[in-house]
Amino acid sequence: MTPHDPFAYLERLDDPAVQSFAAQAHAETLSHFARGTDYEALKADITAVLQDENQIPFCQEHRAQMYHFHQSAEHPKGVYRVCSAASYRSGLPQWRVLFDVAAFDEILGDDVYLDGVSHYVEQPEKVLLSLSIAGGDTAYTLEFDLAAGAVVENGFHFPAGKSHIAWRDENSVWVCPAWDERQLTESGYPRQVWLLRRDQSFAEAEPVYEMDAAGVMVHAWRYLDGQGAPIDLIESSHGFFSKTYYQVGADLVPQPLKLPEDCDITGYLGGRLLLHLQSEWRRAKHSYPAGSLVAVKLSKGRLGEAELLFAPNNRQSLESVETTKRFVVASVLDKVSGSLKAWKLDADGWHEQTLPALPQGALELTDQPWGGDVLYVAASDFLTPLTLFSLDLQVMELSVLRRQPQQFDSAGLGVEQFWAVSADGENIPYYWVGSRRSADTPTLVYAYGGFGVPELPHYLGNIGRHWLAQGHSFVLANVRGGGEFAHWHHAARRENKHKSTDDLLAVIADLHRRGLSSPKRTAIQGGSNGGLLTASAFVRQPESIGALVCEVPLTDMLRYHRLSAGASWIEEYGDPDDETMRPLLATLSPYHNLDAERRYPSALITTSLSDDRVHPAHALKFYARLRQSQNANAWLYAPAGGGHTGNGTQEETAAELACILRFLHESIVAA
Repeated sequence: MTPHDPFAYLERLDDPAVQSFAAQAHAETLSHFARGTDYEALKADITAVLQDENQIPFCQEHRAQMYHFHQSAEHPKGVYRVCSAASYRSGLPQWRVLFDVAAFDEILGDDVYLDGVSHYVEQPEKVLLSLSIAGGDTAYTLEFDLAAGAVVENGFHFPAGKSHIAWRDENSVWVCPAWDERQLTESGYPRQVWLLRRDQSFAEAEPVYEMDAAGVMVHAWRYLDGQGAPIDLIESSHGFFSKTYYQVGADLVPQPLKLPEDCDITGYLGGRLLLHLQSEWRRAKHSYPAGSLVAVKLSKGRLGEAELLFAPNNRQSLESVETTKRFVVASVLDKVSGSLKAWKLDADGWHEQTLPALPQGALELTDQPWGGDVLYVAASDFLTPLTLFSLDLQVMELSVLRRQPQQFDSAGLGVEQFWAVSADGENIPYYWVGSRRSADTPTLVYAYGGFGVPELPHYLGNIGRHWLAQGHSFVLANVRGGGEFAHWHHAARRENKHKSTDDLLAVIADLHRRGLSSPKRTAIQGGSNGGLLTASAFVRQPESIGALVCEVPLTDMLRYHRLSAGASWIEEYGDPDDETMRPLLATLSPYHNLDAERRYPSALITTSLSDDRVHPAHALKFYARLRQSQNANAWLYAPAGGGHTGNGTQEETAAELACILRFLHESIVAA
């Protein structure tokens, strides 16, 4: 433990004293905010919206069947159900329940939640279920037969762990095990790859690859392109963003691919790997720019000719890539608004296609049925509910499948994109959504700013219903560290991580300069890396804000690499054991920069005691130290379950959001 840290004991989650501390603090928060008729009505309304049967059921389509995970009041843990594609398209889906998630509690003797369903695409009634413990990242894997409605006897079943299990074919799976400490990296992730065939015990499985324990993780999988050609790959990550790729042939000998260590393989089609480059790639006489999409031929571990499909300008970024039977489709951000591009592969090479017009805002490629050229796309913006489209690339026909019902009245609300100037002169975009342009307007500013993840103008749903509808405003800050532009992530990593905080503070200052809010009416909110960002801004300039909502955060940046999965994030934040990085991380670390003599605004810190990704001690320690400061009005929301991503019931999601909204009302609305 860190010397002279009075709250170091809060890292020991198995200590009854720590459990009691968290439980008492959580109970105090519930007693203050989560009670009374107003709270109960708010929670009930949020729950009703989440459980509204008119919400769009987003599905996986396999062989003209639509598979969907559905939660309801009757089934809080959810059921997995199916209907025909024809009935789904008609708007009158005839659902048939395949299994109830709650039944696995008894089978496994544990409190589990559905984390994922992996269909074997050539025989989609064969599935691998990932069932997480208390909503965390640690999960069991079971093989389930959807036709029989039963767990497969002597099937592919694995103990709880942060394992990666993937279909190779109907009778074999790639296994990256994580249920024994000898199988793990220092980050707590798998470091071995095995091939397990049906009817073998794991002791009979064939070892294929092992990385050093100092690495981050390994992952093995099979790409089966839309034309049925398979390729087996291993990704060996020695950092969160740096990795070596291997092709595994029939002899099960991994052949290293000479790819840039920071590129991402995003697909495979027609013997070509699709690469998203993070830095410039020089090959012979050719150069491919950072942020671009490149297709490179692959044959028996050897790279051939490469072709540039897309290169972003300085206000664009490549968000995601999907392959169909004959096409590659890319979701591209342009000035933080979504668009699609597509290319067709034929005997003459790649040809860019003209696509039907889609709405601007947030676009998400939600599903691509294997073996065809249909793509499902969801579109929304801050004030427009989600619309689910079917895009048939063969005939370039766009059809509306579903429209989500409106969850709030958007009349009188406006959206504007502004730009703030950060400390180093960089222009930082942010969206303002609201109806009142007044310094007295309560305003919630949301930011993430890390790991290259962009924040998009998505439909605001319950925030619109219970915040904007009251005359308040919402701001989405697109700070550096995210993926809004091709260079945005690299601009705020490691020694430059503080620039994310600079950017957020610049957005807040610009908001106030424009008279759209004021410090006492401004709250900031962020989760995970966004929790670090908002806590850092809160500690640095408490006079600029009226409240903080800090969710599942990192706060102790001098010990983060020794807690849970923290060692895997050194490429994002830098190594605290490095003499150059340690003082920079000490300056960034919210936990270490709290001043007992300084006044801070109200703060609500959240975590889950089952979070096995970002250690709950980050939240517990920050809360404990904040409570020591002068007039600190700090609260802790720390339920036992939910994991890092809130993988629980809809009622639990509603209860937490209602608590946050009551906290915001008390802190910056009624104050």
